[in-house]
Amino acid sequence: MTGSGNDFVFFDGRDVSLERVTSPEMIQSICNRNNGIGADGIVVLEPAHPDADVRIHYFNSDGTPADLCGNATLCSTAMSAMLGLAADSGMTLTTPAGLIASRLDEGLPEIDLQPVSAVRPTMPIDLVEGEVRIGFAVAGIPHLVILCADADRVDVEGRGPMLRRHAASGPAGANVNWVSPLAGGHWRYRTFERGVEGETLACGTGAVATAVLLAVWGLATASTITIRTSSGRDLEVRLAATESGFGPTLRGEGRVVFRGVIESI
Repeated sequence: MTGSGNDFVFFDGRDVSLERVTSPEMIQSICNRNNGIGADGIVVLEPAHPDADVRIHYFNSDGTPADLCGNATLCSTAMSAMLGLAADSGMTLTTPAGLIASRLDEGLPEIDLQPVSAVRPTMPIDLVEGEVRIGFAVAGIPHLVILCADADRVDVEGRGPMLRRHAASGPAGANVNWVSPLAGGHWRYRTFERGVEGETLACGTGAVATAVLLAVWGLATASTITIRTSSGRDLEVRLAATESGFGPTLRGEGRVVFRGVIESI
């Protein structure tokens, strides 16, 4: 499946052994873009009653588990409905980052994430040419967000590794997002993702963290913040004020590209 170019190999947990397909060696083999299927990560879906409709197991392409992936959760919403694990009109997904309510709306999945916490409008990180300010937010996982003059001109692969591991973000590091304005009040962003250890075409939680920082900085005041991904597709983020922070809803693509059988990896 693909979510705005963020791609994943999905498994129905009722048909496969979770232990077999989630060993680091198997994940790395499956996600290898030259000798495997190729993906940013893998997802196993299984029934989660009585706590929720569906449990999401998500792993990065390097084999490490992640508490949350926004685009994988959008895709999981669509796939859960296709597999009959939940109703497309509304479902509850459980992740290590907490429960997520989701649904299909006019064919597109949208997910209500847990409130964004630990928002810091500034960070003690030196700027380089073209960067204006750096903030931080935890949208299920930690993110640095960098306002810049032109996201398309950023050296993501050169600057990303150092920032992804910067001590100011905590011991586990953070994803790194660069954002710049587009015409019409929209925004362009690019993401260096930990676990993939490179740039991905989209990052759902990165879009949420970016929207939150834009709101905190007073740069985005619309009820829906539209963010353009590197695949050319848009992610939409709605923010609602809550007692514990911003309550975000993320809307975007969750599309099946192909189905198959793994013969050997």
